[in-house]
Amino acid sequence: MQDLRSKATDKTFLRSLVANEYVLPLEIDSFQFVQALLPNLGSPDSELRDDLTYMIIANMLDQQQLKAAQVETLLLEILGPNYLFYRIGETGTNAVFMRSFSNLIIAAALYVDARAAKSLLTPGLVQNIKVALLRYGHEERDWRGYVEGKGWAHALAHLADALDECAQSKHLKAKDRQELMKLASELALLPAPLYHNEDMRLANMAYHIIAGKQVDDDFIETWLESCYLEDKGKQSVATWTSATNARNFLRSLYFLLLWDHMAFSVVDRIADLLRRWDGRYVLSEKGEG
Repeated sequence: MQDLRSKATDKTFLRSLVANEYVLPLEIDSFQFVQALLPNLGSPDSELRDDLTYMIIANMLDQQQLKAAQVETLLLEILGPNYLFYRIGETGTNAVFMRSFSNLIIAAALYVDARAAKSLLTPGLVQNIKVALLRYGHEERDWRGYVEGKGWAHALAHLADALDECAQSKHLKAKDRQELMKLASELALLPAPLYHNEDMRLANMAYHIIAGKQVDDDFIETWLESCYLEDKGKQSVATWTSATNARNFLRSLYFLLLWDHMAFSVVDRIADLLRRWDGRYVLSEKGEG
């Protein structure tokens, strides 16, 4: 394994794998090599972490180079304290890369499972993933987007991708999707500024659930209201930021539905909520400022 770990951190070797369409030399065991790659997810080196390690693991999963039992073992490890919950609660440290990119591996595995002729993931494992993602969404505190000199941390965007793939799993029911939607509304109201396209990534999940009619209309109505933050006059900067994040999230969802001519009643309801927020800034017909 030590020799594999050396290969897993050798960027020249990893670049050669990418050039060879992610096919490993015959003498290297696929599962052992993926395990050797996993620690790279927490590297502050963006090429090693993002362009090489993540892309290699994701493509090996897509090409089904791992057996179903190996994928399950891999995911159970990623859901644990050394990866998805690695030093959870810390802010401003490199630990966020490990947590954030663990989400992307989860998303990649769910994506492959959804499209496989025979499911790779058991219903119980997908439930474990859902529970872990919900917990992670509540416990993460480092929501930085781009980190100068280290590349994308992007924990919220990567979590949104994992939530989106999880929501579309054939093993989930409407109640599970409602739980994921509730988390999305909470994330949309985060007090940290979100300006690296997190709103669109998060809205994608809600869009797919709404467009697929995977939850009932009564739930959507209540859920939309939960995305609205009432204006009570003078607000703190954190409250103002939360409201801005939520508006951007709803705008993204509005246009995703509108562009595809989907769920016009939901589109109208979002428009009403945005009007409640922004109507005061529109000049009246009398020209009052």
